[in-house]
Amino acid sequence: MDYDVVVVGAGIFGSCTAYNCQKLGLKTLLLEQFPLGHTNGSSHGKSRITRYAHTEVEYVDLVGDAYNQIFELEKIRGEKLWKKTGLLWVSTGNEIEKIHNNLKTKNIEHEVIKGSDVGKRYPQFSLNDEWNALVDPMGGVIYADKWLKAFRDEFKKMGGTLQDCETMLSHSELKDGKLRIVTNKNIYTAKKLILTVGCWITKFLPDVKFNIEPISISVCYWKAKNERDSYLLNEEHYPVVIAQEMELKVFHYSLPDTDYPGNIKFCYHYGDALSKNLEHPEQRSKHCVDLPAKFIQKYMPVVDGTAPTKVDKCIYTVSPDEHYIIGTIPTKNPNILVGGCGSGSGFKVAPGIGKALAEMAAGKKTTVDVSFFSADRFKSSKI
Repeated sequence: MDYDVVVVGAGIFGSCTAYNCQKLGLKTLLLEQFPLGHTNGSSHGKSRITRYAHTEVEYVDLVGDAYNQIFELEKIRGEKLWKKTGLLWVSTGNEIEKIHNNLKTKNIEHEVIKGSDVGKRYPQFSLNDEWNALVDPMGGVIYADKWLKAFRDEFKKMGGTLQDCETMLSHSELKDGKLRIVTNKNIYTAKKLILTVGCWITKFLPDVKFNIEPISISVCYWKAKNERDSYLLNEEHYPVVIAQEMELKVFHYSLPDTDYPGNIKFCYHYGDALSKNLEHPEQRSKHCVDLPAKFIQKYMPVVDGTAPTKVDKCIYTVSPDEHYIIGTIPTKNPNILVGGCGSGSGFKVAPGIGKALAEMAAGKKTTVDVSFFSADRFKSSKI
């Protein structure tokens, strides 16, 4: 069977990429090694953060492109795919100034406030002026499971083919320049192969000349100290949050009680290495729970930081500089593209990344300049 594009990996990166390929008129096959709805990767769960606010300006236009695609899908499908809650970013360093300058450059609405004023707006927090804060009003909660379903559904409606429980075993170049893709069920040919495989990227591209690190994240949930304050944890009252204690090099993120009513998501941004078989470790490091607990106990008076009510697992796949990889890989076939290393922040920009990869596959100039995320930046790196 012959296709213009075969996309391997049907998480959010792959689903958005396949959708955009098909939208551009490319005959597209989307392959997924696990049953749809699995929890083995990075795209499961009900919620993620979206935000314009970034410390690197190169992210802002990708976010804007993603918003535009989601607005369009909401109209097409007649459903809400995200909740605008606002983002609160608090930091003890100079990150707020960087973000302010980036958003100002792009004419994005935002507000910088004192740490001591945060509690007046968000009584869930009690900070002093050692903290700096920024409010991004377009921040909010992504309904992650709905995004996945929406992009997959619309991809299939446009004539795209989605196959789950089908694993790519190998890929090779044919004499005519096309690619031969062998799976556990079939053999395909395609002009372009796009790998959006998360932590499995090292399996499919084992000779990549830079480190790609898969990490197990402990996703912790916390309840209010008093039941009467539970309303302060819902989407109507609780913003999406990023909190950085720069002198301790500690980075947390938080969302309202979208996943489990009455329980906010508040998590340490880093975690433990996956096993060689890309499985979560049997035991998590103590600090993955202790660090968010310590922050909550110190700065969040309405939340019970004694112990999390639940701990889920997720996987980050991280490049050496913690930025995404979009496009070709040095020394590899130029007809093979990669979208990866979401590093825990990629869900919100997946539509923009998918569109850029589709435009590359179609030989078009990308709508958003993604050269900052090119793997060429690692040409001189060694394993």
